[in-house]
Parts: sequence; structure tokens; C-alpha cells
Amino acid sequence: MCESVHQDLPAARVDDHIALPVSAEQILVIRKAAELVGWTVTDYVLSAALDRAERDLYEHAAAMETAAPTAPTEPDPTDPFIALLLALT
Repeated sequence: MCESVHQDLPAARVDDHIALPVSAEQILVIRKAAELVGWTVTDYVLSAALDRAERDLYEHAAAMETAAPTAPTEPDPTDPFIALLLALT
């Protein structure tokens, strides 16, 4: 993944937890899917959440790059070739 996606993220804390309410049907679907790939429910949910988060961060960073106005760059007057051209004009 692009480095710029991770540069603004806060440092992770070991004691961070996520809890969310789920219906019996939702947990059954998640549990079955996790079993199919041989993962725990926690690993499955965490993987899915990280995949989505990384995609969203990458897309946001890409959108910010294309939305940022790019100013025309001025020639470096210390460059010998540019200095010669400037002197001749």
C-alpha cells in the first residue's frame, strides 16, 4: 500500500478494542464465512475491516492528490542552463 495512506494514522494502542452489536443472523453469516476459510470470527472481522479501511484510505489519498491544484513550477535560476537563458532574454 502507498506510504502516504499510513502517514497520518495515530499510533496503535495495545488496549484498543472494538465492540459492536450484531443480530443472530449476522453473527451466523460471519461465523460460517470464518469457518470456511479456517479463521476465527475475530480474525475474519478484523481482516475484512482492515481491507475496507485500507481501500478507503488509499482512495481518499488518491482523490486528494488529483484534487490538489498543481502550480506551474518556476525554473531554478541557479541552474546554469536556465541562468544562461535568462541572461540572454
